Amino acid sequence: MEEEQDKTRPEPLPHDLISEILTRLPVKSLTRFRSVSTRWNSTILHPSFSKSHFHRSATTTAAGGASTTLLLTFINRFNSERTIFSVTIPFNQTKSLPDPTRILTIPGFKHPFVSQPLNGLICFNLGSMCVCNPSTRKFVKLPWTQPEFNAQSPACTRHRTNAFGFDPVSNAHKVLDTWITCHESEIITEHRVFTIGSGSNTWRRIAGGASYLPFNESVCISGQIYFRAFGSLVASESPVLAAFDVHREEFRFFTMGDEAVFYSEESVLMEHDGCLTIVDHQGEDNVLVMWILVDEENGKWVKKRVEIPVMCCEINDRRRYRFAGSTVSGEMIFAEKSLVNPFFVLLYDIKKNEVKKVEICGLTDFDFQFGHVLMNVTSVNEHVESIVSLY
Repeated sequence: MEEEQDKTRPEPLPHDLISEILTRLPVKSLTRFRSVSTRWNSTILHPSFSKSHFHRSATTTAAGGASTTLLLTFINRFNSERTIFSVTIPFNQTKSLPDPTRILTIPGFKHPFVSQPLNGLICFNLGSMCVCNPSTRKFVKLPWTQPEFNAQSPACTRHRTNAFGFDPVSNAHKVLDTWITCHESEIITEHRVFTIGSGSNTWRRIAGGASYLPFNESVCISGQIYFRAFGSLVASESPVLAAFDVHREEFRFFTMGDEAVFYSEESVLMEHDGCLTIVDHQGEDNVLVMWILVDEENGKWVKKRVEIPVMCCEINDRRRYRFAGSTVSGEMIFAEKSLVNPFFVLLYDIKKNEVKKVEICGLTDFDFQFGHVLMNVTSVNEHVESIVSLY
C-alpha cells in the first residue's frame, strides 16, 4: 500500500526549472522564499541569478505595456536627510493619482549627488559614499576618504566628485571617488575606486589620469563612465569629455566641437539608443538640441534638433522644472524642483515627440513640515527591481 502511494507522489521539479520560475517573481516574494531552504537561499543570492532576474525585469519594463515605477529622491536642506519614494504609474494613464511608498530615509551630508540607477542600485554622497538597493531596502556606507596631498597655501581649494559605474565584464559595481586640489595655478587629482560586494572594505588608489576639474555629472554606458571637465584653471579653455573604463580603471579624454552646447549649464548627459548624448534645452523655446556620440574612436558627433509641441512647453519652465533622470526606454524626466502638492512629473519621449504629465499626490502626507521650502528634488528615475546583494 505504501509503495502504491509512493508511485502517486509527484516527481519534484528540476532545480533549474525552479530557478527559472523564481526569476519571474518580484523581489518581495524572493526575499521571503530565501527561507524555504538553504539551496533556495544560495540560488537567489547567486550573482548569476540576480543578473538574470534584473535582465528579465528590465526587458519587461522596456517593452512597455505595463505599469511604470518611478524612484524619487528628496534631500532635506535642514537636517540633510535623504528620503527615497517609489510610485507606480498605471499603464497608459497620463494623469494619475498614485499612492507613493516611502522606501528609506537615510541621514547624512547635504550633497546633491545621486547616481543614475545601475542594475537596480543607486549611489549617494552622504559625506561618506552610500550604495543602496531600494528593492531590498538595504544600503551600505563606504569608508570615508580624504585627500593625501598636503597643500601649504591658504589659497588652496578642494573639491570632491563621485561617479557610479558597472563593469559588465566582471559583473561588478564600482564607485569612483575623486578629490581635486586647486593649488595656485595647478590642479592635483586623486582617484580611488571601491568595488561593491568584493569582500574588501577599502578604497584602492588609481594612478594615472590627467589632472582636470570635472563637472558635477556622470553617466555610465556599456562599462564607461562619462563626464565633462576642464583641463586647467584657465577660464578661456574649452571643456573636454572624459571617459573612465570601469573594467580597466583607466581614463581617456576627447575634445568636443560645439562649445555653445557642451559648455551650457542647462545641458545634461544621458543615454540615447545606447549612445552618449548631450541634450541642451537652454536655447530657443520648445526646442531640444541633442548631440549624439555615434563614433567614439573618431570623435564623431551627430546633431539632432527636436521641436517640442507647443502644448508641452511646460518643460521649458526652468524656474519650476528640472531634468531629473530618465527611463529605461530613454524618456527624459522633468520634475518639480521642490516638494509641492500636487507634485508633477513630465515624461518626454524623444522618439515619439510626446510628453506625458503625471500628477503624484500624497507626498506631502508624510511628516515633512515646510516641505515646499526644505525638500529639494535630487533625482527621479525609472525603477527596475533587483535582488542584487550589496555584500
